[in-house]
Amino acid sequence: MRDLAIGIVVGLIIGAVAVYAITAMPSGEEFCPASPTSSQSLDQQTIDSVTKKLNNLVHQNYPDVNVRIADYSLYGEVYKVRVEFYNDGGILQSQDMFLTANGSLLFTNQIDLTKLSEEQKEERINASADDDPYRGAEDAKVVIIEFSDYTCPYCAKFATEVEPKILENYGDKVKIVFRNFPVHGETAYFAAEAANCAGERGKYWEMHDMLFENQREWIGNNSKVYDYAQQLGLNVDEFKACVESGKYREEVEKDLQDGISYGVTGTPTFFINGKMVVGYRTYEQFAALIEEELQKANS
Repeated sequence: MRDLAIGIVVGLIIGAVAVYAITAMPSGEEFCPASPTSSQSLDQQTIDSVTKKLNNLVHQNYPDVNVRIADYSLYGEVYKVRVEFYNDGGILQSQDMFLTANGSLLFTNQIDLTKLSEEQKEERINASADDDPYRGAEDAKVVIIEFSDYTCPYCAKFATEVEPKILENYGDKVKIVFRNFPVHGETAYFAAEAANCAGERGKYWEMHDMLFENQREWIGNNSKVYDYAQQLGLNVDEFKACVESGKYREEVEKDLQDGISYGVTGTPTFFINGKMVVGYRTYEQFAALIEEELQKANS
């Protein structure tokens, strides 16, 4: 049955199933995965769809064998799922496999993700900028949509070390959109809502920068954020009332749910003209990706 399970996966990849080109998780600790206990869970419709595809494939050669997803857990960029093959006599075989959040690709750990990413036809994801704040040129040829968390150190590293260089050298050619993806609970939500409240008063990016620059200072001491509001010249009482009202909770949650629908499982995750790039990248790596997109746009 193990050979059968692997054969099914290979058939899914080689066959006519549409797949996303996966960017393998960066080496080292450069990515903040969402907690499996958070609101990120596989949609039941996705589970049903994948189960149906698997059963259709199995039944072509093994009509008495059925397939089900027995369990799953978040595993970096993807979900680790336990796939069970069974018949009337019980479970025949269990196989750990890996599934993208949108259910478009199922594979075993015998597949090299990096090689798969290179060999598969590039697929672009139509990630929306929504009405979220951006820096750069409004009509830029290269649009970078970032899903980020103010409590993620790798997001802070991008915001303080990489983004300024991108804007300095490509500010008239790129548009960087910031969308929230709070993976670290209420503290992450608090910061995202605070930034929106500052934005209501014309200080979004100033608060954005202060939150990332002083990340170690305010995490665990949210009251420091009110000090930042004072430093920015905001009315602290009005700012605090805005944050505590929860008026931007729905906006932050929408970003999160949109990200999940695009296959985002942690931060930072970027969509460069629809091409998913997962995890922190250096300026040089971003510059190469931007140049590639500019060449495509000008060809």
